[in-house]
Amino acid sequence: MSISHIDALKALDAAVAKADELGVKVAIAIVDDHADLVASIRMSDVNYLFLPQAAQGKAMASVVWKSASGALTERAATPMLVATNNIYHGALVYQQGAVTVTRDGSVIGAVGAGGASSQQDEDISNAAAAVLGG
Repeated sequence: MSISHIDALKALDAAVAKADELGVKVAIAIVDDHADLVASIRMSDVNYLFLPQAAQGKAMASVVWKSASGALTERAATPMLVATNNIYHGALVYQQGAVTVTRDGSVIGAVGAGGASSQQDEDISNAAAAVLGG
């Protein structure tokens, strides 16, 4: 099972709507179960240029470890997480803001956001994941 580009666009719409509701500007990334990018958006006037990469890195970490990225923060310096990040050339971001997407009990991808508070990033990601989990 995979995330279609059509579903990803709908999920990005939901995530942007949540960010607007919260009054924040973020970047959002959706990855599939192989941690490959399916869709990404950077809202206008975000604070930092690196936010799309941060959002994608959070989503990648989430899908690789089949866990919300925030649950990985305290273990980020452990040998296993460091080694895995090295495999991904340092692209995994072990900070709160990404959640897995599950469908029929299987992880099919993840959504990550960056640019707001960690909790707001996660709330935005959850809004997109709810659309994709169908």
